[in-house]
This record gives sequence, C-alpha cells and structure tokens, in this order.
Amino acid sequence: MKVQNVQTYNNTSQIQVKPANVQPAHTRYFTAGNYISSKPANVSFGANPFKEIDNIKKFLHAKFAVKSIKKYIEKTNQQDNFLLRHYSMEFIDGLQNGIKVFKGLSMKEIQYLSENLHVIAVKRGCKNMCAHCYADAKPQNREMSWEDFTAITRGFKTLRKRFEGLDIYGKNNPVTRDDLLSQTTELFYDADCMDLAIKDKKGRVYDFTELSTELYESLGRRTAFDTSGWNRNNPKMQARAEKYAEYFSSPENMEKLNAFNVSFNVFNASYVASRKALKNGDFDKAKRLRARYVDNMANTFFTFTPLIDNPKFHILARSFDFKAKNANGFNPKNLRNLAQDIIERVAELYHQDLNGSRKYIKSQNMMDEKMANLILKMNHLDTELNSSGRMKKFMEEFGIKANLLEYDDGMKKVIEDLKETGRYHRYIMQRMIDADGKVYHMNYARFIPTEIQLNIPNKNIPSPKLANLQEDFVLTKELLNQPENIVKIEK
Repeated sequence: MKVQNVQTYNNTSQIQVKPANVQPAHTRYFTAGNYISSKPANVSFGANPFKEIDNIKKFLHAKFAVKSIKKYIEKTNQQDNFLLRHYSMEFIDGLQNGIKVFKGLSMKEIQYLSENLHVIAVKRGCKNMCAHCYADAKPQNREMSWEDFTAITRGFKTLRKRFEGLDIYGKNNPVTRDDLLSQTTELFYDADCMDLAIKDKKGRVYDFTELSTELYESLGRRTAFDTSGWNRNNPKMQARAEKYAEYFSSPENMEKLNAFNVSFNVFNASYVASRKALKNGDFDKAKRLRARYVDNMANTFFTFTPLIDNPKFHILARSFDFKAKNANGFNPKNLRNLAQDIIERVAELYHQDLNGSRKYIKSQNMMDEKMANLILKMNHLDTELNSSGRMKKFMEEFGIKANLLEYDDGMKKVIEDLKETGRYHRYIMQRMIDADGKVYHMNYARFIPTEIQLNIPNKNIPSPKLANLQEDFVLTKELLNQPENIVKIEK
C-alpha cells in the first residue's frame, strides 16, 4: 500500500490510504493533448484565439480532475468526509472559465469564498432601530438588483454542475459539518426579511418567496427568514406577511428554509422609547408606546398562525439575564410581563377569528393547540448578548452593567492565522457577499475585508460601510493563492 497526499492544515494531518495503482486526482499530472477535441458548448472565453485555446485546455483539464476526484471518492467511500479544501486547486483551476460572475478569480479564491458561505446580503439597511443591534443597522438602503442576485446564483449553479455534485461549500472545520448554522446561507445581514424585496431593470419586484426559491434551486442552499415584526397598520407589510404565512405553510416551500424566526425582545425601539418616557415621568406616553409594541407583536404571531406548529418556526426571545445590574425594564421578568400581555392579546384575536371569519382558527381545539405552542416557543429565553453595534451605547444610556460576549481580543489570533495559512485558516468563520459583490471574512460581530469582489452588474455602486470592520488588515489574493502545503509520503 502507498500512503499518498498527506495534507497539513489547521495544525493537523489527514492521511488517505489507497491501492498503489490508484493515483490521486489532485496530485496527478494531466497531459493536455489527450483531452482536447473541440470547444465545449455554451462556454465563452473571450476573443483572443491563443488565450481562448489555453483557457479551453485548462477547462478540460479541470473537468478531468473533477471526474478523477469523484471516482476516487466513490472508490474509497469518502463521500461523507469530502472537503474541497483537501484538494489542490491548481489542477481544478479553469473550471470557472466562462462564468462571468467569477471572472478574474482563481479557483483558490472561489473555494475560499464558497466555504462557509453564510450571507449573500441582497439588501443592506433596517428601519427597526433595535437598541441591541449587533450590526448597528441604519435605515440606509443599498440593495442588489435581481440581475445582481441572479448573476451570483446562476454562476454558482453553473459551477456546481461542473463539479458534478461535489460539495463546494465544505466547512472549515469538520466538527461543524452537522451544525445548522454552517448549512444556512442567509439573504440579509443588517436587514429585516420583511423588507427583502428587490427589483429587476424593468421594475418587477421579487420578494422573499422568489429569493429563497432562487437560492435553493441554484446554490442548493437553504436560507433563514428573520423578522422583528412590522407595524400592523402598514397594509403593504401586512399583505406581504399574510402571503408568506400561506406560502411557507406548504411543506414544499418550507423545505427551502432552515428556520423561520420571529425576534421578540426588550430592545425593540417602541419598547425602549416607552422605558425612556417612563424614566422621564411621561406615563401616558410610556403606556402608549408599550401598547404599540404589544399590539404589533400580537398581530405578528396571529398572522403567522399557520406556521406556529412547524418545528422550523422559532421565537427568539432575548433580554439581559438577572445578573445584569441596573437592568430593570430589560430583564427576564420584564420580558415575561410583555409575553403575558402579548399572549392575552393573541388569545383575543383568536377568539375574534373563531367567532368571525375563521381565517386561521377553525375550532376551540385548534385555538388551544396554537396557544400552547406559542407559549412553549416564547419560553425559550436567550440572554447571551454580544457587545457589538449599539449595545454598549444603549447600556451606557441606562447605566446597565452586564457581561457580554466580546470579540475584539480574539481577532488578533484570527488575523495572525490568516497571514500564516491563508484559506486554510483554523478558526470557524463565515463568508459574506455584500450587496456590491465584495467578499468579507466574518463571524457576524466582526468583519475582515478581502480583495475579492464578484463581477455583478452593479459592483461599482458601493455598499454602506459595515459596522465592526477590521481597519488594519485585508485578506489579500496573494495570501489566498499561496501554495498548498501538500506532502506526499510513500511506504
């Protein structure tokens, strides 16, 4: 037996054992003349005839390399352990030729941006102004066009087809392979999914139903829906929410999502404003603002009644924990009081529906079941909050002292590792494609810029600056394209 292709990365070694007569596809030398017959159909490489021939050669070599890798994986039964980062991209380079969105990018760069691809931000900006927002979201509006979005999705679809079913999203740490987060590609960063609706150049609007379908069918990735609710007196948002409730009540459509989340917390702008009014002695204003939040959240849960029983429907309840000092108004007790008022209001809406149009509630038993599920899901409290975005400013304003998750200290180690290992970094971080096609190395709370930008139609219209952006380091193409650390050992 020969032990070939011992790859050192992440301070570990992986040894693949196979019969001596099976040469690993990723270390094989490919002879150009044996595989060129004619230009592949539907692949455009440019006008220069000499460059075109060279690109065709590279493309065909890459196709052969993929077939060889696939054959090797099937022979050794390693389908469950496959990670694209294990294989030399030099022999696969050229597979991307002719895909416009990847123009100018090497396969090493494409492998890097595909790995842990967790966000394609079709829209930047949010009007909710939640006090704890880790993204420090502002009401700015920069969004992709439908042509921008589909340039990305259909570029990935073509690339995935050329990889013949091999997973291009390989996680950077095998421990996380079954982690739901690592299998989700969200369509937002600092936006509410209720606001995700983009236009094509003819003015047609594509909402979350079409965005999630396009992502699922092209990238083979599920996304997540996330909202903090909406103003119940906004007819446009109400109609959209009712459409989503009906659409995702279908198992076929819910299959496109990993989660449907409603955020319920003490950091909502109306509720925080009510606490400020209370602090200033304006009791009528405080009562009015609190009631507004209760009514809006009750209406949100009422509208999403068709989804409440679905295991993918989650309520993200957040507050400070009881250990936080000076957090009166923002602790678990306050959240429970809010929850109780919201539950009572939902019950009123259910009774009205049962005694009226029966749009959602058809019987008393159905009402009891829906209420029980709603109460159960509202009881899952999350008090693990991070210090990014507006949180520290909010805490200073109310004099709150609490232990928060801090990310700044860890970034130094991440950057040192990226400088040393490039795309073979050890730390579990995701990729984000911003609305202008720029790619970031991210963990939600911190962003590291890279030199990669996808070739989308509106790439020259800059996105708003990300909060918590690392200012003193850029992940360069040179770092991402450094040679793989591959050692071949024979016994």
